[in-house]
Amino acid sequence: MADSDIGIIVLAAGRARRFGMDKRKASMNNGHTLLDNSLANIPSSFTRRILVLREDDSDIAANHPGWQICHADNPDSGMANSLASGIRLTSEWSGALITLADMPFIQSTTYEAIQAALSEHEIVIPCCNGKRGNPVGFRQSYFQEIAGLTGDRGARSLLGKYEKVCFDLETGDEGVILDIDTPEGLE
Repeated sequence: MADSDIGIIVLAAGRARRFGMDKRKASMNNGHTLLDNSLANIPSSFTRRILVLREDDSDIAANHPGWQICHADNPDSGMANSLASGIRLTSEWSGALITLADMPFIQSTTYEAIQAALSEHEIVIPCCNGKRGNPVGFRQSYFQEIAGLTGDRGARSLLGKYEKVCFDLETGDEGVILDIDTPEGLE
């Protein structure tokens, strides 16, 4: 499996109710938005890129011309719906990393390491100090099952179901376990 056949899907269609505002547009210490920081860390080795947004996110879509935009069918029904909407556009991919828009601290080298490991493993889960995080990589053989997921837990149910083929990749990157749920988390 060539690395260029492994793409990335960024889930950015959530409402961020715990945050109190649209956290994707929240400004971080460097003056860039949370979403822009998250996307900036994704290396150019990912030539296949999908950004999953809500239907009313035309302003965000316009600011990210290098991304294939996918509008989630029903984003308020949960993260799995957004993931299913994005995965349906990947029929020619051999694998996909699924990442979250609110994880701006993941290192570029971590994305590359997961992409490389997915060439040899069925499911790749990055870890930091033994704790599992995101993004998770899946080979194409799991895409159809991902497309049928529902609820707000994303593909977590598949990790339990296919535990025997999951590869835990120790990264040393705390960014894989740090998502931003509150304004205080931006600091």
